[in-house]
Amino acid sequence: MCAALVLSACGGGEENGDGTAVPVPPDPVLTPVVGSVMFAPTPFAGSDGSDHLVYEVSLTNFMRTPVTITGVKALDAGVDGTPELLGLDQADVGERLKPTGAPSVPPRPGVPEGYSDVLAPGQNGVLFLHLKFEGAAPTKLVHEISVRADGAPPEMRETTERIAEVEVNDGVVPVLGPPLIGEHYIAADACCDAVRHTRAILPLDGAPVVAQRYAVDWEQAGPDGKIFVGDARNPASYRIFGDDVLAVADGTVVASRNDLPEQVPGEFPANLPIAEADGNNLVLDIGDGFFVNYAHMQPGSVRFKPGDRVRRGEVIGKVGNTGNSVAPHLHVHVMNGPSFLMSQGVPSVTDLFTITGRVAGTAAFDASEGTGVPLEMAPGVTVSTQQDRMILDQNVVTFRAG
Repeated sequence: MCAALVLSACGGGEENGDGTAVPVPPDPVLTPVVGSVMFAPTPFAGSDGSDHLVYEVSLTNFMRTPVTITGVKALDAGVDGTPELLGLDQADVGERLKPTGAPSVPPRPGVPEGYSDVLAPGQNGVLFLHLKFEGAAPTKLVHEISVRADGAPPEMRETTERIAEVEVNDGVVPVLGPPLIGEHYIAADACCDAVRHTRAILPLDGAPVVAQRYAVDWEQAGPDGKIFVGDARNPASYRIFGDDVLAVADGTVVASRNDLPEQVPGEFPANLPIAEADGNNLVLDIGDGFFVNYAHMQPGSVRFKPGDRVRRGEVIGKVGNTGNSVAPHLHVHVMNGPSFLMSQGVPSVTDLFTITGRVAGTAAFDASEGTGVPLEMAPGVTVSTQQDRMILDQNVVTFRAG
C-alpha cells in the first residue's frame, strides 16, 4: 500500500445519474519528508539590478531512517507548466539546509558550520532559499524535493515530492531614507545569502523567528580602505564610531534604550542576556505595519524615548559598540512588529544612494575588521547612483544629505 502511495496518484471522474461528471480527488501520496514555507516572501528590487525573493522552507524527516535531500526546485505554481525558478543540486542543498540542533553526519569540506544535506530520523531542518528573477514576480510557489533514503524499503529509497506551496506576498515594500550620511559605508552581512543575519533563526516563545532576515551591519572604511586605524580594542579607532544615526522615515518611537556600556572590540561579550543583544537601540514605528530597529548605539547618545515623534533625517543617536557587538557598527533592520527579537524581518529599499565599490566577500571584510588590513575590493564594479533598491551584501555606498 505504501509503495503504491509513493509511486502514484490517481485521479478521474465518475458520472452521476444525469450524466454530469463528478470529480474524484486524487489519491494521497506518501511524502517521507514534509515541509512548509515559514514566512511568505515579498519580492523586492536589489542593487544588482535583479528582483529577489528570500525565504525559508521548514523540512521534517518522518522516516525511521536518515534521508538525504539530493535536489530542490522552486517552481512557479501560478502559471501553466510550473516553470523552474531555482534549481539546487545535492551540494547546493548541503550549503543551505540547517538541521535543527546539529547535523547527524560529518560536514563536507567548505560547507558552513551546522549545515548538511542529511536529516536524521525525525529531524527537522530549515532550507534557506534565495530566488533571483527579472520582470513580474511569481504569485505562487511550490517546491519539488528529491529525497534518498538508503535504509528504506526499495520502493521508497528514491522519491520526489511536491510540497511547501505558498502565495507570494504582494504587499508594499517601504522606501526609506539613508541611516547615515557620508562615504565609504559598507553593507556588511546584508541580504541575500549572508549567514549571520539572513539565516539567524531564533526559537522564541515557542516559534522560530527571523527578525534579521534583511538586516545590515553598516561599517565604514577610510580612503585607505581600512576600517580602523590604531588600537583595535579602542572603539574610537574605528572610522564609523560616533557617526550620527538618522531616522530613515517619519515615525513614532515605540522602544529605546540608552544605558548599556561600550564593549571592548575584538570579541563578543560573554553571557550577555538576550534582551541586551542590540545594546542601546531604538525602534521606530514608521506606519503601515513597519518598524525599524537601530542597534549598538553609544551610551547616552539615544535622543528619543517611547512616544516621541521623529522626522526623517533627524539624528536619533550615535554609532557605538554596545550589546552583542564585536566592532563598532550600526545594525539596522525592518520588521513587521515592535519587538526587535520577536518580529519577522521584511524587505525595504533605500530611495537614493551611490555604489562606489564592493568588498570581495565576507572573508575579506572579516580580515579588515579583525586585523586592520585594507579591504580587498571586487574588480570591475561600476560607480552607479540608484533609487528605490535594496543595498545588497558587501556593497560600498555613499549617502548624501537631502
